[in-house]
Amino acid sequence: MNVEGDRLSNLPDDLIRKILSFIDVKHAIQTSALSSRWRYIWTSMPCIDFSSEGYYMLSNFSKFVTHLLPSRNNQIDVSSVKLTFHGNDGHAHGNDIHVPVKKLLDYAFSHNVQQLNISCLRVKNIEFPLSLFSSQSLKHLTLTGYSHGCKTRFPRPSTLRVVATR
Repeated sequence: MNVEGDRLSNLPDDLIRKILSFIDVKHAIQTSALSSRWRYIWTSMPCIDFSSEGYYMLSNFSKFVTHLLPSRNNQIDVSSVKLTFHGNDGHAHGNDIHVPVKKLLDYAFSHNVQQLNISCLRVKNIEFPLSLFSSQSLKHLTLTGYSHGCKTRFPRPSTLRVVATR
């Protein structure tokens, strides 16, 4: 059988991006080694899934987030961001978490994120920036935490308007 190229590389870019949206961004980047055509597809994914799983230190995860965001295609809006922290009792500190959360949220809001899911698993303290409540594009927000003694702090804006839509 004479097949030019592989079947995956013959798929349309939009379909490849959709497939990649089901895995975390670290694994999506690893797919760039599959072929030269796949090299930059991850940079235009509208759905980004970040997970700190597999990072022993959250500071390494923070460096990953910091270096990844400028490599993304800034012309493409971010429709969905999923951020999952898997903290260890001895390694999850508020400052380690706050840096990637703030950078990722600032980036997502500047690229018109519509859906945001944040899960903090076994994380002791986390503080969310005020930008979480001032986004004009955000339509769906899910915050999840699974930890005894978890302290989630939200900033207190001087005015906060909650609008329910159908």
